[in-house]
Amino acid sequence: MQSRIVPPRLWLHSAVKRHFLELPSGPCEVGGWLLGYWTADGRDVFVTHATPPGPRGFPWGVRISGVGHRKRFDLAWTASGGEITFLGDWHTHPGGRAEPSSRDEEAMAKLATEAAYGTPQPLIAIIETPRWRWSRNMRDVRFFLQQADQGIRELIPVSTVKLPESAARIPEWSWGETGRCRRLP
Repeated sequence: MQSRIVPPRLWLHSAVKRHFLELPSGPCEVGGWLLGYWTADGRDVFVTHATPPGPRGFPWGVRISGVGHRKRFDLAWTASGGEITFLGDWHTHPGGRAEPSSRDEEAMAKLATEAAYGTPQPLIAIIETPRWRWSRNMRDVRFFLQQADQGIRELIPVSTVKLPESAARIPEWSWGETGRCRRLP
């Protein structure tokens, strides 16, 4: 009998969820990095922070690079004493469903297999947002994990308001008046 790999529990800090659900409508996909940590036993993954939207994407995709995100990651890493790290990324699907596209699946496979990323089990968040201001205000946030030898699996987040001391030392970044296609400074 083949053993089943039990997925980890996903803990999501309430501020991250709030930022995702407050993203404005717009035709361009935007995205950023998910930061947090895994427990030593691998049973839990905590998303403590997300970097604000980076450079403009397109209506059909976005390239999430280090531009604007690396600086915030370095700040989080240093402030947390190396406990908060890169978990994966997040991006919007304006007017579309919060489900991984074939491009998302390819990106997750790349994160999982290229050692430079250091994410053998990358996590992505996909946020459904309205494409236009007058569109129906559908919003959803879903998380997916590329689990070793198990393919992509959805994780249902458990919301939390508490941060471990190491994560609490990281100053919250302003998402302010982030336009959908505005660049980070």
